[in-house]
Amino acid sequence: MNSHSYYEVKVDRNVPIAMRDGVELRADIYTPVGKGTFPVLLMRLPYDKSVSESVGYMHPEWYARQGYLVVTQDVRGRYASDGEFKPFYHERQDGVDTIRFVRELPQSNGKVGMYGFSYVGATQLHPAMDCQDELTAIAPGFTNDGYYEDWMYKNGALHLAFVQSWATSLAPDIAIRQSDAEAAGDLLQKMNQIGDKYGHLPIHDHPGISKQYSPFYYEWLEHPTFDDYWKQWDLRSQYDRIQVPALHIGGWYDIFIEGTIRNYMGLAARHPNQKLLIGPWLHYPWSSLSRDADYGDEARNVVDEWQIRWFDYWLKGEDNGIMEEPAVHIFVMGDNVWRQEREWPLARTQYTNFYLHSDGSANSLSGSGTLDTIAPDNEPCDIYAYNPLDPVPSLGGNSCCVPSISPMGARDQRPVEIRNDVLVYTTPVLEEDVEVTGPVRAVLYASSSADDTDFTVKLVDVRPDGKAINITQGIQRASYRDSNEQPSPIEPDAIYKYDFHVGSTSNVFKKNHRIRIEISSSNFPLYERSLNTFRVDRKGGYTDFKVATQKIYHDAEHPTHIVLPLIPRNS
Repeated sequence: MNSHSYYEVKVDRNVPIAMRDGVELRADIYTPVGKGTFPVLLMRLPYDKSVSESVGYMHPEWYARQGYLVVTQDVRGRYASDGEFKPFYHERQDGVDTIRFVRELPQSNGKVGMYGFSYVGATQLHPAMDCQDELTAIAPGFTNDGYYEDWMYKNGALHLAFVQSWATSLAPDIAIRQSDAEAAGDLLQKMNQIGDKYGHLPIHDHPGISKQYSPFYYEWLEHPTFDDYWKQWDLRSQYDRIQVPALHIGGWYDIFIEGTIRNYMGLAARHPNQKLLIGPWLHYPWSSLSRDADYGDEARNVVDEWQIRWFDYWLKGEDNGIMEEPAVHIFVMGDNVWRQEREWPLARTQYTNFYLHSDGSANSLSGSGTLDTIAPDNEPCDIYAYNPLDPVPSLGGNSCCVPSISPMGARDQRPVEIRNDVLVYTTPVLEEDVEVTGPVRAVLYASSSADDTDFTVKLVDVRPDGKAINITQGIQRASYRDSNEQPSPIEPDAIYKYDFHVGSTSNVFKKNHRIRIEISSSNFPLYERSLNTFRVDRKGGYTDFKVATQKIYHDAEHPTHIVLPLIPRNS
């Protein structure tokens, strides 16, 4: 993998680093034993520097053996560090102060790189705005371009399983720091059992989420629109200020895949030296196994290998060829191979409309729903009832962070496709391979008897044995159809056009497979349930719900379709 010598490593633990306001954050410093200076690799995390995200990466000492001075730091208010933890608030300025400190360490050669995934990817991007000279290169993994869209919310719907499980996972350390052993034990139990409480209403008053130790959860719910609270951390408005070379790493089944792609595209359009690496992975672990799918040995975790090559080039000046390779490196599912591309989306993409058809009974696998590229003429709409008290259960998908608690990965969808509140549209058996690589878009013409509701879309790969594997999915809250800033109710029974991004992927639907689209109004607990009543707050309870009659139209005037990014084969 690399040619340099391996070093012995000495470790200094809980080294205090003073921030500009006097608060001390503590770090473990792994120093190669040898003469001379070394480049610095910095990780700043809220998840305990003693672990340093080794659930995904190799241990910090492994990186130090490669000739890096590795610094892992607990962020403000977490584990060994002083101060109060408020998610997101201090990461920019604390990151800047820490970068400047580690750059001046006695054995530092002055070059600093950062790595880490999820929240720890964001702790790289935010200080990068103010460290044009001090920060040499970064490798943000599985992270987003802000904390509203595709982090907390998706087209108006709360990422319920992620938000509730993440909020509970942050709480035990806060209780431990306050020497409240009884509360810490109770919070750990609630964290492990949060999946049993996803159905609780109202979600703004949750028995499993402590107002004392997870106050940020309730703060997030107080901001259900893209307001100034969220805009203060929005990276898209700050891309001009981030000039550092970045290796953006993601997974097709990661909750933050859209933000990962937006970060790459936004920065690559403004600054050189951006790369994108996407595997067929969950948020973690990064493995060839994705629940009900096995993508083969090529899909194994290659992140450490890529990061060493990346940092060897930028921090050590090794001419290893990484910057001569095309900028985009994606795993193509179905073919189960890695492929290099020069841009995203691919320039040769043929965006193709796949239209929904039926005789008015596309309900479930037993229905008449079909899918093809021929626009509809005169066809009756499909009708189903959406009951918030009996939502369609999530099977896999793009969530975070623990597979046993949150719906993640590739799963067989047939157990939900047997429901009449799931509309199923399937192509004939494919006579040749069909590659879908890029952004998937939905254009739905729909009505509801309610003044607000949700519509969900899922792209599915149907194998010859009938197994139906989810590829990507999305949701649109009707009241957020025009804006994430100013939601408004819909008129009951009026037909609206909903045009929204479903998700991004790279999958080859192999010969003899079929392409399937599912449409419904819930995908729970991946997303929260709409109660079918217009309200922006999350204070609705069990007595506030309504059953809605939903209609999906597919006729000449209302040609509901999915836009698939087809890639010519052998091109």
